[in-house]
Amino acid sequence: MGFHEMHIPLTSFFFEELQPFEVLSGKGTAFAKLEKKESMLLLNLSIDSKLRAACDRCGDELEVEVSGNMDLVYKFGEEPSLDETLVVLPKDAFQLDLFQPCFELMVISLPTRFVHDEKDCNPEIIKLLQTPEWSSPDPRWEALKKNN
Repeated sequence: MGFHEMHIPLTSFFFEELQPFEVLSGKGTAFAKLEKKESMLLLNLSIDSKLRAACDRCGDELEVEVSGNMDLVYKFGEEPSLDETLVVLPKDAFQLDLFQPCFELMVISLPTRFVHDEKDCNPEIIKLLQTPEWSSPDPRWEALKKNN
């Protein structure tokens, strides 16, 4: 019974798992506060990190600060839970693996796009994106529009 607190360093291995989300690297910390009750465990999990990713506009690297917070309830039992905030543990479990909750919290905390402020984007790429040949419509689309 009682409270337990821990700081968990998020290592390069952790950030390597985020490559499918276009995260290049990162560093950070997770903070877990666990309240142990008679029939359940209550976990408050928060993360603070700095990530390196490619800008979705210009392609240059940028640093993004990501933070998030979530609560989970752990109960002992046999029946799986359909509630995403309730984790059912086997009756003989004696430790919690916090990798998956930290990973899920990081993923839901990621921004939808990684972009510099426009003034910080690579000016050569911005100039290239603004050239008329990129912005002029493709004549094949115009021919297709006539079919409607």
